[in-house]
Amino acid sequence: LISNEYIINWVNISNNHIALLLINENFFDSDNIQNILQKKKCPYLKITKTPSQNEYQFDEHTLHLPLEKVESLLDWLQINLISYLNQKKIALVSDLSNESILIDDKFIRNLHNSENAKLHIFDDKGTLAIIDNRTQIAWLEPSRQQTQTNQSFDFTFAKTSDFTKVSRKKNYYLQDWLWNLFWHSKNFENLASKDSYFKIDHWPQPYQKEYRKVSLQLSACFIQGAKITDVANQLNLSIDDVLRFVTACLIANNGKFISANKCAYTPNSHLENSNTDNHFFKNFIGKIRRRFGL
Repeated sequence: LISNEYIINWVNISNNHIALLLINENFFDSDNIQNILQKKKCPYLKITKTPSQNEYQFDEHTLHLPLEKVESLLDWLQINLISYLNQKKIALVSDLSNESILIDDKFIRNLHNSENAKLHIFDDKGTLAIIDNRTQIAWLEPSRQQTQTNQSFDFTFAKTSDFTKVSRKKNYYLQDWLWNLFWHSKNFENLASKDSYFKIDHWPQPYQKEYRKVSLQLSACFIQGAKITDVANQLNLSIDDVLRFVTACLIANNGKFISANKCAYTPNSHLENSNTDNHFFKNFIGKIRRRFGL
């Protein structure tokens, strides 16, 4: 009964983007369900198999099964669910025009949650992509394939109409696309501090050849777990570039902050002055470049 404009995703009850709760009458009065209803503040339907007191099989927020006439349910959906979704859309536009979205650990977890199957990714300039968390694929908006974003970066469940905004001729690996997006976003606020310790799980793959060497150097350090300032000093890079690398890895779900005692990387202050160490480092980088075809 719901328009194809809205894609239905069945998600866990802990999900932050729930727009409608369907609740079996046997659980409705439990403390857990009542607490969830208080917190979510979203439309709900109590489902029961007890006979209805009226011919419409509908009583406020209670649906009596089996459903024989759809008119009353259609009316309820229009008044309660569709209007609620439209209000959320208006509120989101208002938020984007007035303030930045808060991007934190919870935001990143929701962005990569496999229960949030297909998401519409956008910012204040419009659509960036639609992503599929289950297949790890991104479909991009054609005019923004080599782009950057800002603090208005956000996502919501993808509707059928959103798919017309992206090209599905080419698939992009989700983690690589997110990393490249934020690596190029030089005005995006960094999510790390310079005294943090960080470890990556996978080697990022820059789309542009000019960034492959610096990415390779940074990856060689952070794959072991390293302090951000140590890496910046060792590679003679600006702290902003290193922080941007870490931020891109965080949002791409490729790494985490760790404690100092879990770091295996040890900076060598004599690296540039020692021919032996220099030869070893160049050898190491050369092997890695050949391994990944760089």
